[in-house]
Amino acid sequence: MVMTLITSCATTASASKSPSFSGEWAYAKKCDLGHYLSLHLQQHGDRVTGDWSEGTNVRGNDGQLQGEVRGDTLYVRYCSDDGGKSYSACPAFSEREDQFKLEEGQLIRYEKYGSSYRRTVALYPDVTGKDVPYDKDCSDPEDAQ
Repeated sequence: MVMTLITSCATTASASKSPSFSGEWAYAKKCDLGHYLSLHLQQHGDRVTGDWSEGTNVRGNDGQLQGEVRGDTLYVRYCSDDGGKSYSACPAFSEREDQFKLEEGQLIRYEKYGSSYRRTVALYPDVTGKDVPYDKDCSDPEDAQ
């Protein structure tokens, strides 16, 4: 009986170390044709579901996502509501595509390039009534206003 309690406490303690990815996340860049990304994530244990929207000032796509948390990393697969952006039409999800990690209050996306991943954008919590900071890393410095 005592051994069961100790095991139960150890399991609960290790499970609580997993980060929570739940919430609304957004990235915005006005310059260089713009780039916008928003995620709505719902986490239940090590499983994450939600929806995504990504685009530029010219076009965009949206759809659903599924993910799995392993350690401090969220691994995500996508499908597209219209079959665009090289994702299959929902409900057929892609193979594992991107990784996300929480770093200093931001959700960092690592996009898959071949067999490796590259850090691409930092998403901020999307709070009602508060603007998401714009990425000012622009090709033309005059665009970074």
